[in-house]
Amino acid sequence: MEGMENKGPESKFLGSVSPSKGHRIYQLNTETGEVTEAHVEGKLVELPDGRKEIRKQIFVRDKYLYISALNKKNAIKRFARMAKMLDNHNTKSNETIGENAED
Repeated sequence: MEGMENKGPESKFLGSVSPSKGHRIYQLNTETGEVTEAHVEGKLVELPDGRKEIRKQIFVRDKYLYISALNKKNAIKRFARMAKMLDNHNTKSNETIGENAED
């Protein structure tokens, strides 16, 4: 699956993700904390060798994070784990900045 940023008639490729078998892509609204399944669109593309293939795309929205998970419950757990890791990282960064300021 490819992540695309929608900018009017043009789209910008942001990267790709291959979810594990049976997984879906979930999105977290960073302002409200709501977790929902991401909207996936299929697009028919012609490959260089002439074959045609359906490519799935997600149009990435501002202020949303995306993750692959088996179900919504697991997606919430994974987003919580991600938030905890980011919080720990930010706390350590702030402690380091404080130590440097005292020198």
